[in-house]
Amino acid sequence: LEATHTLGCGAFGRVKLAKDSSENFYALKCQAKTAIVESGLEEHVLNEMRVMRKVDHPLIAKLFVALQDDKYIYFLLELLQGGELFTHLRSKGKLTEQSARFYGASVVYAFATLHAKKIAYRDLKPENLVMDKNGYTKLVDFGLAKQLISGKTWTLCGTPDYLAPEIILNEGHDLAVDYWALGVLIFEMVVGAPPFYAEEPMDVYEKILGGNPAMPSFFTRNLSDLIKKLLRQQQGKRLGNPRGGTAA
Repeated sequence: LEATHTLGCGAFGRVKLAKDSSENFYALKCQAKTAIVESGLEEHVLNEMRVMRKVDHPLIAKLFVALQDDKYIYFLLELLQGGELFTHLRSKGKLTEQSARFYGASVVYAFATLHAKKIAYRDLKPENLVMDKNGYTKLVDFGLAKQLISGKTWTLCGTPDYLAPEIILNEGHDLAVDYWALGVLIFEMVVGAPPFYAEEPMDVYEKILGGNPAMPSFFTRNLSDLIKKLLRQQQGKRLGNPRGGTAA
Protein backbone atom coordinates (compact mmCIF):
# COMPACT_ATOMS: atom_id res chain seq x y z
CA LEU A 1 0.00 0.00 0.00
CA GLU A 2 1.09 3.54 -0.73
CA ALA A 3 -0.45 6.18 1.57
CA THR A 4 -0.67 9.68 0.10
CA HIS A 5 -2.48 12.77 1.40
CA THR A 6 -4.63 13.05 4.53
CA LEU A 7 -8.42 12.87 4.11
CA GLY A 8 -9.31 13.73 7.71
CA CYS A 9 -8.13 13.75 11.33
CA GLY A 10 -9.61 12.18 14.46
CA ALA A 11 -8.86 11.80 18.16
CA PHE A 12 -6.32 8.99 17.74
CA GLY A 13 -4.84 9.64 14.33
CA ARG A 14 -5.82 10.35 10.76
CA VAL A 15 -7.40 8.87 7.68
CA LYS A 16 -5.21 8.82 4.59
CA LEU A 17 -5.83 8.10 0.93
CA ALA A 18 -4.08 4.87 -0.01
CA LYS A 19 -3.68 2.85 -3.18
CA ASP A 20 -2.44 -0.64 -3.95
CA SER A 21 -0.31 -1.92 -6.83
CA SER A 22 -3.41 -2.33 -9.01
CA GLU A 23 -4.30 1.37 -8.61
CA ASN A 24 -7.30 0.60 -6.38
CA PHE A 25 -7.95 3.39 -3.87
CA TYR A 26 -8.90 3.06 -0.19
CA ALA A 27 -9.26 5.05 3.01
CA LEU A 28 -6.53 4.05 5.48
CA LYS A 29 -7.52 4.79 9.08
CA CYS A 30 -4.32 5.14 11.15
CA GLN A 31 -4.85 4.99 14.94
CA ALA A 32 -1.95 5.65 17.33
CA LYS A 33 -1.52 2.84 19.86
CA THR A 34 -0.19 5.16 22.60
CA ALA A 35 -3.26 7.43 22.38
CA ILE A 36 -5.60 4.41 22.45
CA VAL A 37 -3.86 2.93 25.52
CA GLU A 38 -3.71 6.28 27.36
CA SER A 39 -7.47 6.66 26.86
CA GLY A 40 -8.15 3.07 27.93
CA LEU A 41 -9.92 2.32 24.64
CA GLU A 42 -8.10 -0.83 23.53
CA GLU A 43 -11.27 -2.93 23.73
CA HIS A 44 -13.23 -0.17 21.97
CA VAL A 45 -10.95 -0.32 18.90
CA LEU A 46 -10.79 -4.12 18.83
CA ASN A 47 -14.56 -4.30 19.13
CA GLU A 48 -14.96 -1.99 16.12
CA MET A 49 -12.78 -4.35 14.09
CA ARG A 50 -14.69 -7.45 15.22
CA VAL A 51 -18.10 -5.94 14.42
CA MET A 52 -17.06 -4.68 10.97
CA ARG A 53 -15.66 -8.10 10.10
CA LYS A 54 -19.09 -9.61 10.77
CA VAL A 55 -20.98 -7.46 8.26
CA ASP A 56 -20.91 -7.15 4.49
CA HIS A 57 -23.62 -4.81 3.24
CA PRO A 58 -23.87 -2.31 0.36
CA LEU A 59 -24.86 0.52 2.74
CA ILE A 60 -22.22 -0.16 5.41
CA ALA A 61 -18.62 0.98 4.89
CA LYS A 62 -16.49 -2.09 4.18
CA LEU A 63 -13.42 -3.05 6.22
CA PHE A 64 -11.04 -4.92 3.92
CA VAL A 65 -8.28 -5.71 6.41
CA ALA A 66 -6.83 -4.64 9.77
CA LEU A 67 -3.06 -4.21 10.07
CA GLN A 68 -0.58 -3.00 12.69
CA ASP A 69 3.00 -1.99 13.30
CA ASP A 70 4.81 -0.78 16.45
CA LYS A 71 3.03 2.60 16.53
CA TYR A 72 -0.31 2.27 14.75
CA ILE A 73 -3.34 0.10 14.13
CA TYR A 74 -4.55 0.44 10.53
CA PHE A 75 -8.03 -0.18 9.14
CA LEU A 76 -8.12 -0.41 5.35
CA LEU A 77 -11.59 0.85 4.48
CA GLU A 78 -13.76 1.47 1.45
CA LEU A 79 -13.13 4.96 0.06
CA LEU A 80 -16.27 7.11 0.21
CA GLN A 81 -15.85 10.28 -1.82
CA GLY A 82 -19.19 12.04 -1.35
CA GLY A 83 -18.62 13.55 2.10
CA GLU A 84 -20.62 13.36 5.33
CA LEU A 85 -24.39 13.83 5.34
CA PHE A 86 -23.67 16.31 8.16
CA THR A 87 -21.76 18.59 5.75
CA HIS A 88 -24.52 18.51 3.15
CA LEU A 89 -27.19 19.11 5.78
CA ARG A 90 -25.37 22.13 7.22
CA SER A 91 -24.84 23.57 3.74
CA LYS A 92 -28.51 23.22 2.76
CA GLY A 93 -29.96 24.03 6.20
CA LYS A 94 -32.55 21.27 5.91
CA LEU A 95 -33.66 18.60 3.46
CA THR A 96 -36.93 17.89 1.74
CA GLU A 97 -39.16 15.18 3.15
CA GLN A 98 -38.47 13.13 0.03
CA SER A 99 -34.69 13.31 0.58
CA ALA A 100 -35.09 12.45 4.28
CA ARG A 101 -37.18 9.42 3.28
CA PHE A 102 -34.40 8.24 0.95
CA TYR A 103 -31.62 8.57 3.54
CA GLY A 104 -33.82 7.20 6.32
CA ALA A 105 -34.63 4.12 4.21
CA SER A 106 -30.90 3.57 3.63
CA VAL A 107 -30.35 3.51 7.39
CA VAL A 108 -33.25 1.08 7.94
CA TYR A 109 -31.80 -1.25 5.30
CA ALA A 110 -28.39 -1.24 7.03
CA PHE A 111 -29.97 -1.67 10.48
CA ALA A 112 -31.95 -4.72 9.29
CA THR A 113 -28.69 -6.52 8.54
CA LEU A 114 -26.97 -5.41 11.78
CA HIS A 115 -29.97 -6.29 13.94
CA ALA A 116 -30.31 -9.72 12.33
CA LYS A 117 -26.86 -10.38 13.83
CA LYS A 118 -27.96 -8.85 17.19
CA ILE A 119 -25.62 -5.88 16.65
CA ALA A 120 -26.75 -2.51 18.03
CA TYR A 121 -25.07 0.37 16.17
CA ARG A 122 -25.59 2.99 18.94
CA ASP A 123 -24.00 5.97 17.17
CA LEU A 124 -26.38 7.14 14.47
CA LYS A 125 -25.94 10.82 13.54
CA PRO A 126 -25.35 12.79 10.30
CA GLU A 127 -21.58 12.72 10.86
CA ASN A 128 -21.58 8.91 10.65
CA LEU A 129 -23.42 8.71 7.33
CA VAL A 130 -20.96 9.21 4.49
CA MET A 131 -21.86 9.30 0.80
CA ASP A 132 -20.29 7.28 -1.96
CA LYS A 133 -19.67 8.72 -5.43
CA ASN A 134 -23.28 7.91 -6.44
CA GLY A 135 -24.88 9.74 -3.51
CA TYR A 136 -25.83 6.71 -1.41
CA THR A 137 -25.10 7.05 2.32
CA LYS A 138 -23.21 4.35 4.17
CA LEU A 139 -22.81 3.79 7.92
CA VAL A 140 -19.26 4.41 9.15
CA ASP A 141 -17.52 4.33 12.56
CA PHE A 142 -18.48 1.20 14.49
CA GLY A 143 -16.60 2.12 17.66
CA LEU A 144 -19.78 2.04 19.79
CA ALA A 145 -21.45 -0.92 18.05
CA LYS A 146 -22.00 -4.00 20.19
CA GLN A 147 -23.27 -7.51 19.64
CA LEU A 148 -25.97 -8.11 22.27
CA ILE A 149 -25.65 -11.83 22.88
CA SER A 150 -27.56 -11.71 26.18
CA GLY A 151 -30.24 -9.28 24.94
CA LYS A 152 -29.43 -6.05 26.82
CA THR A 153 -26.46 -3.90 27.78
CA TRP A 154 -25.99 -1.04 30.26
CA THR A 155 -23.15 1.02 28.76
CA LEU A 156 -23.74 4.79 28.71
CA CYS A 157 -22.59 5.82 25.23
CA GLY A 158 -23.60 7.89 22.23
CA THR A 159 -24.23 11.51 21.26
CA PRO A 160 -26.47 13.43 23.75
CA ASP A 161 -29.06 14.59 21.17
CA TYR A 162 -29.52 11.01 19.96
CA LEU A 163 -29.63 9.09 23.26
CA ALA A 164 -32.73 7.00 23.93
CA PRO A 165 -34.44 7.46 27.35
CA GLU A 166 -33.44 3.96 28.52
CA ILE A 167 -29.74 4.80 28.04
CA ILE A 168 -30.04 8.01 30.09
CA LEU A 169 -31.99 6.19 32.85
CA ASN A 170 -29.54 3.25 32.78
CA GLU A 171 -32.44 0.81 32.55
CA GLY A 172 -30.61 -1.49 30.14
CA HIS A 173 -31.00 -1.07 26.40
CA ASP A 174 -31.24 -3.23 23.29
CA LEU A 175 -31.58 -2.79 19.52
CA ALA A 176 -34.50 -0.36 20.06
CA VAL A 177 -32.04 2.50 20.74
CA ASP A 178 -31.20 2.53 17.03
CA TYR A 179 -34.84 3.18 16.07
CA TRP A 180 -35.07 6.05 18.56
CA ALA A 181 -31.95 7.55 16.97
CA LEU A 182 -33.53 7.08 13.53
CA GLY A 183 -36.51 9.19 14.66
CA VAL A 184 -34.11 11.93 15.81
CA LEU A 185 -32.18 11.75 12.53
CA ILE A 186 -35.28 12.05 10.33
CA PHE A 187 -36.50 15.03 12.39
CA GLU A 188 -33.08 16.73 12.14
CA MET A 189 -32.87 16.18 8.38
CA VAL A 190 -36.23 17.86 7.73
CA VAL A 191 -35.97 20.63 10.36
CA GLY A 192 -32.23 21.32 10.41
CA ALA A 193 -31.94 20.74 14.18
CA PRO A 194 -32.63 17.71 16.41
CA PRO A 195 -35.95 17.57 18.33
CA PHE A 196 -34.40 17.78 21.82
CA TYR A 197 -31.76 20.43 21.10
CA ALA A 198 -30.35 22.47 24.02
CA GLU A 199 -27.01 24.11 24.79
CA GLU A 200 -26.23 21.91 27.81
CA PRO A 201 -26.31 18.06 27.74
CA MET A 202 -28.31 17.91 31.00
CA ASP A 203 -31.01 20.08 29.42
CA VAL A 204 -31.02 17.78 26.39
CA TYR A 205 -31.52 14.75 28.68
CA GLU A 206 -34.36 16.50 30.49
CA LYS A 207 -36.12 17.17 27.19
CA ILE A 208 -35.63 13.58 26.04
CA LEU A 209 -37.11 12.19 29.26
CA GLY A 210 -40.00 14.67 28.97
CA GLY A 211 -40.88 13.10 25.61
CA ASN A 212 -43.46 14.19 23.01
CA PRO A 213 -41.49 16.82 21.05
CA ALA A 214 -43.66 19.26 19.09
CA MET A 215 -44.02 18.43 15.40
CA PRO A 216 -43.62 21.46 13.08
CA SER A 217 -46.75 22.53 11.20
CA PHE A 218 -45.12 21.86 7.80
CA PHE A 219 -44.70 18.13 8.56
CA THR A 220 -47.05 15.90 6.62
CA ARG A 221 -49.29 13.62 8.66
CA ASN A 222 -47.26 10.56 7.64
CA LEU A 223 -43.97 12.15 8.69
CA SER A 224 -45.33 13.20 12.10
CA ASP A 225 -46.79 9.74 12.63
CA LEU A 226 -43.51 8.02 11.72
CA ILE A 227 -41.39 10.17 14.04
CA LYS A 228 -43.82 9.84 16.95
CA LYS A 229 -43.77 6.04 16.62
CA LEU A 230 -39.96 5.98 16.51
CA LEU A 231 -39.69 8.32 19.53
CA ARG A 232 -41.85 6.22 21.83
CA GLN A 233 -40.49 6.12 25.37
CA GLN A 234 -41.32 2.42 25.82
CA GLN A 235 -38.73 0.23 24.07
CA GLY A 236 -41.19 -2.58 23.40
CA LYS A 237 -43.66 -0.31 21.58
CA ARG A 238 -41.13 1.61 19.50
CA LEU A 239 -41.56 1.23 15.75
CA GLY A 240 -39.07 -1.31 14.34
CA ASN A 241 -38.57 -3.07 17.65
CA PRO A 242 -41.69 -5.27 18.16
CA ARG A 243 -41.82 -8.81 16.77
CA GLY A 244 -41.21 -8.76 13.02
CA GLY A 245 -38.81 -5.81 13.26
CA THR A 246 -38.66 -3.50 10.27
CA ALA A 247 -40.68 -5.95 8.17
CA ALA A 248 -43.74 -5.61 10.45
